[in-house]
Amino acid sequence: MLLSVLIVILVLLLSAGYVINKATKPLSQDQTRAESVAKKSGHLTSTSGFYWTNLDTTYYTVAGKNKAKQAVYAIVPKSGDNVTVLKQSEGLSRNAALQRVWNRNPKKVLSAALSMFNGKPAWQISYLNKSGKLCYLTYEYRNGKVLQQISNI
Repeated sequence: MLLSVLIVILVLLLSAGYVINKATKPLSQDQTRAESVAKKSGHLTSTSGFYWTNLDTTYYTVAGKNKAKQAVYAIVPKSGDNVTVLKQSEGLSRNAALQRVWNRNPKKVLSAALSMFNGKPAWQISYLNKSGKLCYLTYEYRNGKVLQQISNI
């Protein structure tokens, strides 16, 4: 009896692992591809972070260092063309953008990713407000200006 229960638990764990692997494989492949493009087109020598956005267009952003050992972001469109490379020191940091959202006392921050918005690099942050309604804030990377605010969806 105990052996049967252990076998059932093992089968369930293996099945769950298989499903999770299948579900995350496309994003893992996209991350690997985006990091490869960032290293080639953006001249990154190492990577330290990965962000993904999919509003009108899918963008993958890879954080890392370039050959001059400067911290940079490489924003890679899904197509892999026209990679935008930004020095991290020349714009709003992820933590600064998140702090602006936290100052609004949200219930929960869902995501914060660097992307392109109307041709400009921007932090796109989604969160739930105190009422549990979905909200989006988009901050221009260079100066922190609010480019778009969508509330109570």
